[in-house]
Amino acid sequence: MIKRTSKSIRDFYDVFTTGLSVKEIERLVNVEAKGSYEFYLRNVKPEAQQKNSVKRFLVFCWNMFLAFLLKLTPARRLFYAIAVFCLLYAWLYADLGYAVLGFVIVNFLLALEVADRMITKDELDLAREIQLSLLPGKLSSPEGYDLAAHSEVAKNVGGDYYDLIALADGSSLVVIGDVSGKGISAALYTVKVQTALQLIAKDSSDPKELLVRLNRHLYGQLKKNYFLTIAVVQLYPDGRFRYCRAGHTPAIFFESAEPRWTRLQPGGAALGLAPSGVQTEVMPDFAGANGANGDHHYEAMVDIHEGSMREGDVLFLYTDGVIEGVNSGQQEFGEQRVGEIVSRNANVSAGGIKTIMMRELSAFRAEAELRDDTTFFVIKRVGEPSTE
Repeated sequence: MIKRTSKSIRDFYDVFTTGLSVKEIERLVNVEAKGSYEFYLRNVKPEAQQKNSVKRFLVFCWNMFLAFLLKLTPARRLFYAIAVFCLLYAWLYADLGYAVLGFVIVNFLLALEVADRMITKDELDLAREIQLSLLPGKLSSPEGYDLAAHSEVAKNVGGDYYDLIALADGSSLVVIGDVSGKGISAALYTVKVQTALQLIAKDSSDPKELLVRLNRHLYGQLKKNYFLTIAVVQLYPDGRFRYCRAGHTPAIFFESAEPRWTRLQPGGAALGLAPSGVQTEVMPDFAGANGANGDHHYEAMVDIHEGSMREGDVLFLYTDGVIEGVNSGQQEFGEQRVGEIVSRNANVSAGGIKTIMMRELSAFRAEAELRDDTTFFVIKRVGEPSTE
């Protein structure tokens, strides 16, 4: 009897502790609880300031409770009210039957919410698989170059993307982009951007013209407060390259002959914004099919950097999630650290630089949560076609 009871207690304990770790508890308290608080706080209407701090706190708690309650469906809200009534009745009149009923209803609602969350997670996982399938699987390095890329999202899906496009004139176009925001909305826009750019690239091989035409296509189609930063590099077999950026982070260029790294930062405004750099509600000349004036304004804002890569040189493109990644002390990774990592490891392959950068980013972040999508693209001049 004692052994059977002891086993039952152990089994009961295992049910609630399987897979539990200190890290999981810290995530619940520091990340999930904080995220839930911020989510409900967005739906709390600001109230007039109360002079009494206790009353102010109680009003705030009541508003937070209402914000939570209104997120339930009407039917679940009704059952939740019944459960609360049952528990209160059981507490006031010491009625065990009502306590059990209230407990059952609360767990029934909890089971429904968990099921909803798991269904949503499965759908997000599928969306992530689809998004990954749109990225180049194995990069086919053009003659004279060695390429490698990496992308990691802060949520299941994200707004970063990269691509490698073969152009009609024999050159290759390396693309890296970042749609503002995170999650499903940003991911849907990346699909739109990638499709549009691949179509535009069939008619033009000029990086500057590509950005102008892509901006014309996107302006008016992106929702308010959404925009795209993007960098494109046109690579020629002889080592020449042409680099344009539209509001994107500067590229890091390591020259093996010096040896040193510099930042390449030609001018260019983010795509989907007005020529002035300020998004407006109506600007038909810029958004319309005959938006020649808009194209002219935007073209004047875009510069192009022309250079040449010699054997051993490295061009490193990245999104802001790389340099803005933080550790537990809220210290950012920073551009300087990225440049130094590229410089120290420029003698290895592009894939080697990618692996080292991933390791350095992970070690720096340690236990801290990834707060933004992180994507980078390594371009190394090898003088001969890559055999990797």
